[in-house]
Amino acid sequence: MLLSCHDGFLLGPWLESAKCLARDPGQEKQFEWNARTQVTMWFDNSETEASLLRDYGNKYWSGLLLDYYRPRACIYFKYMIDSLVKGENFPLEDWRRDWIGLTNKWQSSRNLFAVNASGDALNISRWLYDKYLRTDNLQSLYMGSNYHEAANFVSFYV
Repeated sequence: MLLSCHDGFLLGPWLESAKCLARDPGQEKQFEWNARTQVTMWFDNSETEASLLRDYGNKYWSGLLLDYYRPRACIYFKYMIDSLVKGENFPLEDWRRDWIGLTNKWQSSRNLFAVNASGDALNISRWLYDKYLRTDNLQSLYMGSNYHEAANFVSFYV
């Protein structure tokens, strides 16, 4: 939300600039895939072994955080919580398979992202501060008096 207030923090211009270099639809698709791959995981991976160049060119861009990093983190925490609840070892290969599958699917997707900033950074910052950092809000989170608000607080950062 806050990142979308500045053109320098948008995924859309990165992808669109890659596609603009293409001379035909096939090349456009390839160039977009290349651009997506550069900011996620380079393609020298197998089903359960991630590329050594994962997150090499990662960015904290609006669009990328919600559309790629959030689902990726959710996969990790799903496996982590399940292993803790069951008292079992972390299922590394299963997690890697889901993570790499998500990455490959995202790299091949063609969904569009904003190319122009929107929103007022100052007003959004104030709203975020009031919602998550005001003393009374933090006290209720730490005291455990509002489970749903605490879960929203955590999911906002994941």
